[in-house]
Amino acid sequence: MKLLLIDASKTVEHDINWVELNTPVGNMVIQNQHVPMVVELSSGKEIVFETTKGVKHSFLISQAVAHVSRTAVKILTPLMI
Repeated sequence: MKLLLIDASKTVEHDINWVELNTPVGNMVIQNQHVPMVVELSSGKEIVFETTKGVKHSFLISQAVAHVSRTAVKILTPLMI
């Protein structure tokens, strides 16, 4: 599964096992073959993910939207922190 972090100037791509998204209605873990959706992410919260090598990473977002498909999660943000 792919995680794409997209801002106005660049795209960063990771091969992942899962990603945890914080939304205004709660947290959700997205894995391969998840149901497609578009969801607003909570400001000031971390996005946590695990790469296919088993390494966990996290980053803080100020504002973002996630587009989830069966094989990828695209995080669209005006500026990555």
